Amino acid sequence: MQAPASFCQSIDVPVVSAYDVIVVGGGIAGCAAALAAAREGKSVLLLEKMTMLGGLGTAGHIVIYLPLCDGYGRQVIGGIAEELLLLSTKYSFHDDVAHWRENGKRYETRYDGPAYALALEELLEQSGVAILYDTLAVTPIMQGSRCKAVVVENKSGRRAYACGAVVDATGDAEVFSRIGVPCECAENNLAIWCYCTRGGEGHILERGGAGELGLNLLTLGNIDKNAHSDVVRRPYFGSDAEEVNRFIMDGHSRLLDLVKEDADLVLASLPSMPQIRMARRIEGAYTLTEGDLSAHFDDNIGATGDWRRPNPAYEIPYRTLYTPEADNILAAGRCISSTGVAWEVTRVIPPAAVTGQAAGTAAAMLADNAASSAAALPVSGLRGKLSAAGVMLDINCKEKGE
Repeated sequence: MQAPASFCQSIDVPVVSAYDVIVVGGGIAGCAAALAAAREGKSVLLLEKMTMLGGLGTAGHIVIYLPLCDGYGRQVIGGIAEELLLLSTKYSFHDDVAHWRENGKRYETRYDGPAYALALEELLEQSGVAILYDTLAVTPIMQGSRCKAVVVENKSGRRAYACGAVVDATGDAEVFSRIGVPCECAENNLAIWCYCTRGGEGHILERGGAGELGLNLLTLGNIDKNAHSDVVRRPYFGSDAEEVNRFIMDGHSRLLDLVKEDADLVLASLPSMPQIRMARRIEGAYTLTEGDLSAHFDDNIGATGDWRRPNPAYEIPYRTLYTPEADNILAAGRCISSTGVAWEVTRVIPPAAVTGQAAGTAAAMLADNAASSAAALPVSGLRGKLSAAGVMLDINCKEKGE
């Protein structure tokens, strides 16, 4: 059907409430941001379009809390990021994180996604964060370069929440993008993770060792000779609705092929969100690159190791969290200003929590001063708060003995 040449309808949007800080996106970055802001004594609203917290780490079935260390036995991440790793082990199975150095392993763990989502909700509720599920953030309402409210849509219709500051923890820089901030988009290969087990002989679920259910995590993460031809020719971009839809449906098609080939394969659960790794990120006041490996930044708000291999750490500058176009909006998670290998390293759970804690703390500081901006925020004050909250700062400076 051909779209009409023009169509416009005016909708009155009531402002129903006000919060010091609004966090858009309830993945690990958003949870860390909301928790940090609430611990600064601020009223916090967390908007989440799904029906659970944790993002790709729960609804997306990427159930590995990647390392808090550099691969050489040195912990480089603390604070809320470490707290949330330990939280993932609270109510279900997990790896031995208490003796990771002694075991010669990295400080990481597998966990049960649904149990972790419930644990995150419990923690945030106990911390005073207001959570609004099944709610899509539509657009920020700007007054010049300052966000005054966020328009949402849910079962109650379209409404707005006033705010002092906003954290964009959408993973896709949705808030920044919708006010026209320049962003970079990345190519993605087809990837889908889902839970499966073995059926046949009248049984649906097998029992494994030590009383564990025989559920396995099936991962399809590479474009290979069995992939559909259009997947090979065309990478996926997570910044476009049609591209995301193609990613989802191609993944479903791959899984259906497996089911057709193996009558005993039982798919126990499909991911309830697209498992796109890198969609859209801001072009911030500073962009972290591969060349910044081992570099020290005076404004670092934490660090991260390389989850793929033992490697020196990246310190993450505060300047990667904001842009000059937005006074009181900060980025957290995989949409911070990083590119290339640095984007690959910072897109995962631990640095998402690191940047989330920093963004939430900075947002709380901005909410105290309606005339201030992210660029003008006293970084020494922010770093002081982060250090007091257990964040490990100046990792590369310490490494050099400075």
